Amino acid sequence: MSRSGFACGLLGSVSLSLLSGCMTLPDLQLAKQAKSSGDLVTAEQNYRALAEQGYVDAQIGLADLLVRGASVEQQEQGEDLYRRAIGRSAEAPVRLGKWLASKPLPSPAERIEAEQLLRQGLREGDNSALLPLVQVQLKDPQKVNGGELDRQLAQWQEQGIGEAQLGKILLYRARGDYSQHISEIERTCESRLAEVSECYVELAGIYQGRGDKTKQQRLLERLEASYQSGRLPPESLQAVAKVLADSSFGEPDAEAAKALYTRITPVYADAWCSLAELLLRYPEQGGGEELTGYLQQGIDAGSSRAALMLGQQYLKGQVLPADPPAAEKYLLLAVVGQPRAHLLLGKLYREGQLGDIDPDKALEHLLIAARGGNPSADVALAQLFGEGKGIRINPVYAYTFALLAKNQGLPQGQLLMERLAPRLQPQDYQQVESLLAREIKARGGAQATLRNQTNQAQGML
Repeated sequence: MSRSGFACGLLGSVSLSLLSGCMTLPDLQLAKQAKSSGDLVTAEQNYRALAEQGYVDAQIGLADLLVRGASVEQQEQGEDLYRRAIGRSAEAPVRLGKWLASKPLPSPAERIEAEQLLRQGLREGDNSALLPLVQVQLKDPQKVNGGELDRQLAQWQEQGIGEAQLGKILLYRARGDYSQHISEIERTCESRLAEVSECYVELAGIYQGRGDKTKQQRLLERLEASYQSGRLPPESLQAVAKVLADSSFGEPDAEAAKALYTRITPVYADAWCSLAELLLRYPEQGGGEELTGYLQQGIDAGSSRAALMLGQQYLKGQVLPADPPAAEKYLLLAVVGQPRAHLLLGKLYREGQLGDIDPDKALEHLLIAARGGNPSADVALAQLFGEGKGIRINPVYAYTFALLAKNQGLPQGQLLMERLAPRLQPQDYQQVESLLAREIKARGGAQATLRNQTNQAQGML
């Protein structure tokens, strides 16, 4: 299998194991369980197989995974699945509204659509639409500062919607007066802890900031009881653990955070990554052997993030000895669910860390990363064509990729453009415009054509 084919990850076809008669048939419940446990590869395989057969619940489950992907193309595919499910699933409109609300920079049209979808969901009794609706409105300074959102939250609170109280907390954060409402937030979350699971995180931060070990311990006991009874998902324990490990809330409690992460490792593969991150932040938790053990167990449990982290550690050569072949091995495992692995692989091949420079592989992985929405990959491509390590120098291509990086907000793109500009002739800028248009079009194309695009780009050599 080619590396670009291997790289498709969530966007690829169902694995052969699912199509063969000797393996388990696609199963919706298995997909849901795998998703909740952090095994996104298994979840995607089962969801996709059923989605292709027309099962709308599987299409929505697949969309949930795709919109969480790092590439713009994955997110667009997920959004399209939500839209196609509208009219066939009562969940689809709210899911689409939540996705549009979660975008870092939604367009005005997307904000309007998200608000309409979420308001409709709220009217139909789906209270989970309230917080995303608040998040949409928080992006409008007039609604934040003009009192409109305060009035809406008060009305929702009068209607007995518990999420409205957490919405007020989001408003306080956005407005910058969170600390002035600590007592109110504490009372609210203590009284509604059973209904609003996010309050565990709020209270953990408040108690840690105050240094109240007694209340913190009671909160953790209640957290454990709720998790053990099935009322809380592993993500809730993960979120509280992050607060306990964060010194910005007060004196951190790394041991308590470690206990929570360890508690969910049997069902949540990415918790092994959190244990590794905790160790990196607090070296007294262990050394290289413990770090490798955590990440290898995460990989064995199906976490592509664990594979990415282990590959990165072998690249850095700090906690673990530098080992480029091992880095390559784990980064190739990671590309299934971690687009950033393509950027690291591209740099690995471009810099010849495995012995010889491999420009073909460097170009392939950097293009996948760039077309997946990583502007740092555009910088690396500009450097690849500008420096000529194992590849013919082409200032036009180098300048174009630098321009793409600059247009995505990377100052390094502008610096590269300034260095490359003296090497361009006046007539070269027409070629830059042509290549820029083709590259932008390629980034809006289908993943299925990515290999062809890569082959076209390799013709530049």
